[in-house]
Amino acid sequence: MQLIDFVVVGSYFILLQLVGFWAGRNQKNSADFFSGAHTLPWWVIAASIVAAETSSLTFISVPGIAYTGNFTFMQLAFGYVIGRVVVAFVFLPAYFKGNIETVYAFLEKRFSTRVRRLAALLFQVTRLLGTGVRLYATALPLSLISGWSISTSIIIFTLLTLPYTFFGGLKAAVWVEFIQTGVYLLGAFAAIAVLSLSGVNLFDAPSQKFTFLNMGFDKGWVGFFTEPFHFIVGILGGALLTISSHGTDQLIVQKALAAKNIKDAQKAMVSSGVLVDLQFLLFLFIGIWLFVFFQNRSFATSDMVFPTFIVESMPKGLLGLVLAAIFATGQSTLSATLSSLSSSTLLDLFPRYAVGNEKKRLWASRLLVLFWACAITLVAFIFTDEKNPVVIIALKLASILAGGTVALYVLGFFRFGETSALVGFTASALSMAMVALFSPLAWTWYVPLGLFIAIFFALIYRFTRPFFVRGFSPE
Repeated sequence: MQLIDFVVVGSYFILLQLVGFWAGRNQKNSADFFSGAHTLPWWVIAASIVAAETSSLTFISVPGIAYTGNFTFMQLAFGYVIGRVVVAFVFLPAYFKGNIETVYAFLEKRFSTRVRRLAALLFQVTRLLGTGVRLYATALPLSLISGWSISTSIIIFTLLTLPYTFFGGLKAAVWVEFIQTGVYLLGAFAAIAVLSLSGVNLFDAPSQKFTFLNMGFDKGWVGFFTEPFHFIVGILGGALLTISSHGTDQLIVQKALAAKNIKDAQKAMVSSGVLVDLQFLLFLFIGIWLFVFFQNRSFATSDMVFPTFIVESMPKGLLGLVLAAIFATGQSTLSATLSSLSSSTLLDLFPRYAVGNEKKRLWASRLLVLFWACAITLVAFIFTDEKNPVVIIALKLASILAGGTVALYVLGFFRFGETSALVGFTASALSMAMVALFSPLAWTWYVPLGLFIAIFFALIYRFTRPFFVRGFSPE
């Protein structure tokens, strides 16, 4: 790296802290810390949703997926848009009508405090693991450039994200993520500019690299259920995974609930889906272009393809911009996760803590940010020897319990009893854990299958329970 690259990256980090502290000023209570006082514009929330879910996985892993594959990943992305429409017009109206603080408060209204706490705990565990993977992915290029170990890079990156999140809460995170969206898109377009000026023609790639549509039967029924990216499972799995992540997960729902009203929340949710699909397309194009640029060169892992190009081929100045873009994607997810984990812990698990003492609750919220930052850092260390694309690891982790979690909300909408819902969820969680460990089923099937199992067992319990309670009456 040249001096100008250090200046670019350093200026980026200073800008984030200044914006974060500015946005988080004048906070008086934990409600301001967690909801931004419901003053955020919908277009800022939309960009924030995109930034929070994009993370370094999109910037690093998705080009690697296209490098080793093609455009069929987009079939999953199309399902993301469908899922957002369902969330916007089915889930969000129920949340705004109930005037809830966290998405899990809906489950308390429908079932009980016990179910609310269960869902919150599951969110905290799965989000902890998923964000640990993302933090590791972001530390990869930092380690590659600096020569530091992955573990050292993880710690330094976390320390650079903490200040504005600690003091500014959700409002600071959302405004910073809005800026980060622009930064990482500039970084992506900078990479495209370098590739186009290198003399390498994108369309020299083999025609099969541009395949969008795969019906999944090229390898028969076995391939239909074991290949993760084909049309049917992409649309179905992508939609249901999005309903889980954007409709039942505090990380995203917290942002939607910070909107001024339901209409703004719906606009933010749907428009974020269109933006995310365009982003996936952009990064997949980069991956195909890199395939031509590197002439199908082998890498230890596909996650190293784009970072290697950045380090070896980006000119001075632009290298700093692209590195800032990678940091932007990682920081946006980490800061949003810290805020959502903090809010869920305080509001869902310890709602009565220091009630009436807002100063104490505000500081408890900030200390919880520190706690979760330490926990995520420790989890990131676990993945330092992982060879699979980290985007796939994260999506697999999220998918195992996602079907059962969505089922809790579906059963809540249809007024099922608490025990029926818990029976269904437990059956789904145990079944999907076994499927993930012992079957070759593609992870994109996890959410549909988990949802089906949960609802099936909830129905079985609901209709057979009277026989076990009353017994059979003699005719």
